[in-house]
Amino acid sequence: MFAILRRLIRYAVITAVLAMVASSAWVQWESRSRIQQDASRPWVVVLGDRVHDGEPSVYLRERLDTALTILRENRAQRVLVSGHAASTKGDEVAGMRKYLEESGVDAGTITDDRFGVTTYNTCARARTVFGIDQAILVTQDFHLRRAVALCHAQGIDAVGVEADSDAGVYLTVRNWVREVTLSRPKAALDALRDPGPVSRDR
Repeated sequence: MFAILRRLIRYAVITAVLAMVASSAWVQWESRSRIQQDASRPWVVVLGDRVHDGEPSVYLRERLDTALTILRENRAQRVLVSGHAASTKGDEVAGMRKYLEESGVDAGTITDDRFGVTTYNTCARARTVFGIDQAILVTQDFHLRRAVALCHAQGIDAVGVEADSDAGVYLTVRNWVREVTLSRPKAALDALRDPGPVSRDR
């Protein structure tokens, strides 16, 4: 009995390790040569993060500030703010729009994606709902290559621009561990299954 259990545990560990290695290899391959800090595209897509009392988190503010730089340098003409509008952590999309408008961005150049509840969904909706086929993606380094890979898999000519990150050592390590062990395997599975985006729009 114990021998069988040990064998099952061994197989489970081997499978998990293979999934992590394969998904990371896929992410790296799909995003190769696509991290370009000086990129230009018609759209810049800001991936959401939590808000506090309507105010963006530190991570989200850094993403928005990076998008502001891109817009001010005329390296993009429109911005898609994509996140979870009904999150228990706050309306990410409303918080992003408010921040951009208060920073001087014309409200008419901002498009809301209120159902970007996952990175896959953001990419799938960008392509099928909003008709975006070229975009700059903005997020932190641990997330960026996965986002580029998922959007590229959806047929978007996507490049990534890395937002600054003031996270300490603990958060940096935690984010990278989660990225490699959970997020990348899930992303590879989403790309393989390609179930299509949430079809609702605001």
